[in-house]
Amino acid sequence: MRVVLADDHSIIRAALLHVIHDIDAQASVTEACSFDELETVLATFDGAPPDLVVLDLNMPGFKGREQVRRTVEAVSPHPVVVFSMMEDPAEMRAVLNEGIRAFIPKSTQHGVLGGIMRIVLAGGTYVPPQLGMADVGGSTPAAGGDSALPTPLRSLTTRQRQVMELLGEGLSNNDICGRLGLNLSTVKAHVSGVLRALGAESRTQAALRIRELLGKG
Repeated sequence: MRVVLADDHSIIRAALLHVIHDIDAQASVTEACSFDELETVLATFDGAPPDLVVLDLNMPGFKGREQVRRTVEAVSPHPVVVFSMMEDPAEMRAVLNEGIRAFIPKSTQHGVLGGIMRIVLAGGTYVPPQLGMADVGGSTPAAGGDSALPTPLRSLTTRQRQVMELLGEGLSNNDICGRLGLNLSTVKAHVSGVLRALGAESRTQAALRIRELLGKG
């Protein structure tokens, strides 16, 4: 796997490098610390784009969202992920509309990043829960019967709802892995999405909230 990490802070690139090597220890990673350098790096791939680009927006040389769109076009059909301090919902939606596969706020828990990256590499998407939309794909909210669900649950994907129900039963992450056939980092990502959708600060609080919403209390 070939990956480009673009961020002007070396500590962020180092953290992302660790996440990528957890996914693929043999991954070839190229780093950039400005948009000009990112464009130069992408040009070296000469028609065979990298498998993943992770970039920050607040780098030297950022002139507007059209640079994000150009990056998406240069890497297509492979995914571009934005990893940014930006948390303004309107700005996040605008960037997502440029065709990126995921927008990950830098406030996201470190333990969840690997699961998000795996989902993106498998063809899924990630939309931050601040937008009131699906957190981790599955890619889209589950269809059918949404109007009958309590409001906090309507944005969850089908897989997130499956994880939520098992969380409500008190299962551990490892138990959920075994029940659904998922790896641990993916389950952690889904659990994080469920907790955020519920506004819960802990698994115990989430389990109680789930049982209350589903009428199992």
